[in-house]
Amino acid sequence: MIKFKYFFGSDSRSVPFLSTLYNEINDLKVITLPPNTKGRGRKISSNPVEIFCNENNIDFDYFDESKQYHDMEFGIVASFSKIFSNSFIKVNSSLFNIHLSLLPQYRGPTPVETAILNNEIQTGYTIFKIDEDIDTGNIIFQNSLNIKNKYASEIYQEIYNLFKSDYLSINFHYEGSNQEGLSSLTKKFKKQDFNITNNSIEVAKNKIKAFDILGPAFMIFNNKILKIHTYSELENDSRIKLGDGFLYPAQVTPEGKRTMSFDDYLRGLK
Repeated sequence: MIKFKYFFGSDSRSVPFLSTLYNEINDLKVITLPPNTKGRGRKISSNPVEIFCNENNIDFDYFDESKQYHDMEFGIVASFSKIFSNSFIKVNSSLFNIHLSLLPQYRGPTPVETAILNNEIQTGYTIFKIDEDIDTGNIIFQNSLNIKNKYASEIYQEIYNLFKSDYLSINFHYEGSNQEGLSSLTKKFKKQDFNITNNSIEVAKNKIKAFDILGPAFMIFNNKILKIHTYSELENDSRIKLGDGFLYPAQVTPEGKRTMSFDDYLRGLK
């Protein structure tokens, strides 16, 4: 039987990994999730992986929990919005997840964001063999990068670039080694977690950097919601007073308006 490499993914963070594999693998099969309905009109919406496949004429199938992929040599999983059941893992054992931290640190759904919030200097990505627990399997590959003063979007892009350069040296037939060291967990963030209104300058800056993809961070300014995408370290007159100092927003989205510079927003208030 001919064996294929499989890719499992479903959101925008899956696509750069899929793009690399698409350019490197001839015998690639893609598994994603079926469209769902969104909005008041309940419009059917395909996920980013399905859209990428359609745009690049890549064959794909929708995930089937009950299926055994007999022709799978190994499967690479990246940001797949589905937790595999133990029965699925048992009959599809050659599955490897790309996790965006240096495991066992920052297991769970938000490793990049949590590393920024915790003022980490270094993170990276780990490829591990999926087992019955969350992010606990044997490690087959890790690589690290410096994340000081970087936004989440920059870190994601650097990890994508690392994977692109690393892929050919990763041995997906390696049994791997046990995870060692202290473990830590991350959580799903809620909208209120993005609020910086009553935070210190340090916490506010970390949230702006951490949530530029999931968020953005926001605050109540002039009795309205002001989304803050980026900030400046240069002191100037375009500033907002927080508890222990001034924040200098750069790109913002005022409530009900388009994204603009904070300078332009302030000028519009005069």
